Order: sequence, then structure tokens, then C-alpha cells
Amino acid sequence: MYFRNREHDFLNRLAPYALKSVHSNEAYRIPINGEYVFVKVYGPKKPRFMYEIRCMLNRIGMRQPIEYRPPRKRKECEESYLRHWREKGFHVPEIVVSPFPKYEDVPHLSTTFVNGVTLKSLLQKGYSSSEKNLINLFTDMSKRHQLAFRTQDNLLFHVDANTQNILAANNLFVHVDFEMGHPWEALMESACREVSKLLISVGEDLKPNERELVYSLFKKCYRNKELLDSLASSVSERPFQKFHRWRNKRKKIRDPRRVTLYDLVDTLRSVKGNYPGSFH
Repeated sequence: MYFRNREHDFLNRLAPYALKSVHSNEAYRIPINGEYVFVKVYGPKKPRFMYEIRCMLNRIGMRQPIEYRPPRKRKECEESYLRHWREKGFHVPEIVVSPFPKYEDVPHLSTTFVNGVTLKSLLQKGYSSSEKNLINLFTDMSKRHQLAFRTQDNLLFHVDANTQNILAANNLFVHVDFEMGHPWEALMESACREVSKLLISVGEDLKPNERELVYSLFKKCYRNKELLDSLASSVSERPFQKFHRWRNKRKKIRDPRRVTLYDLVDTLRSVKGNYPGSFH
């Protein structure tokens, strides 16, 4: 009860600075000495019932994404990702001292505020106006993944790299929100997870007739044939293919603009890349 009262009091103080958020966590832009600080307060996901079940599964040893750990653990994990990326020279917000030290008992993260636009906003202008930005994004991802594989570094993957979690600012792409991390996974699995998450999200933000263009561009920039073959096999060689294909068809009927894993893999197979091989 004490913690709930403290959390409620904290959120009430922050309420005037609230940001619209697509996530369950509360987000705020706080003015401090002429600048802005981003504050994220960790809370349960919605729907709450499923969140509690996933938390329980995590407690009994069935590994779940970081977002289903206790709030303080989630904060610590996200901080570790942010510090690690900055140490390696990649672009993420910088952690700053909390402007609310009296509320340290309520898990929250304070970082620099990234004054930019989401990748989603850029893509909504169309593929042609976004192509140069996408080349830079895909090339940066390729270099980061190469480093991750070379050094066996599983913290260098942004497995929730959807177009809302990548911001364009000062001609750079800044990655935010690392709560979906899977630090226990094999490197290839995490890399496939990031690639599929990003490309599905990008595909859904573009017009259907632009998807082949962007996936072809990705193959030209991301020159890791082994990963693309692994992604294809993880989808097309699963048991019960008829069932998965049926589910895929049902999803498309409900939402024709939706991009599924089968859409992604089938399109990547068909478009040209800069290397020979089975994923052509």
C-alpha cells in the first residue's frame, strides 16, 4: 500500500508533463534549466491479466522478455543496454541523474530528451523520400550486427526495433526502449528477431507496392546471407506448416495491410540482393 501511494503521488506530480505513449509505461518530458529530461516510470503492461501471468511464468523459471520482470529489474536492464550501446559508440539517449531523488523508491528512468521524429513519421511520406534515411539505418544495423557476432555481444540487438522506437534527430537514428530484450538468446535468434521486427514495421508503414523496394534495399545494405537464410528457415521450416499458413491467411483477412512473417520471408526470397545464394 505504501508503494502504491508513493507511485500515485509521483505520477500526479508528473501529470502536467505527460507525453502520449504507445506503451504501458508512463512517459514525461520534464523542463530542467532550459532543457528537457525524459522520464519513464515503469508500470504493468496492458491487459493487466496477461501481464501478471507472464510475470508469474518468469518467476517460476520460464524465461520472458525483460518487460515481464519486476519494475526495478526492468529499469536496471534497460540502463545496462543504454550504457553499453553508448560505450560502443551507438546512438541511444544518455542516462542522467533523476530530477526527482525523493522518489527513488518508485522505479523510473531519466535520460536526455531526443528532439526528433519517429521513423514511422518519415516513412509515411513515402519510400522515395525515405530511401537515403533507410540506407543509413540498414547500413548501421549491418555494422552493429557484425560487431555483435564478432565479439559475441548479445546486448547489441534492439529486438523491439519497430518504427516508433527509432527516432531521427540531427541526421542520426537514435534507438529507444529496450524493455523487450532477450539477453539469454543465441546471437542469431536475437538478430533475426530485430531484423523481422524492423522490416515488418517498416513494411506496414509503407504502401503495399513499396514493400518490395524497401526489402530489396535492405538486402543490398545488410550483407549477411546466413542471417537471412536462418530467418527464412525459422519460419518456413516450422512444424505444422499448413496450420501456420492458415493462421497467416486469417490475419490477412482481418487486416489486409498487415505484414506477417510469411509476407516478409516470401518477399525477401523473391527480391534481388547483392550476393548469390539460397535466399534469392
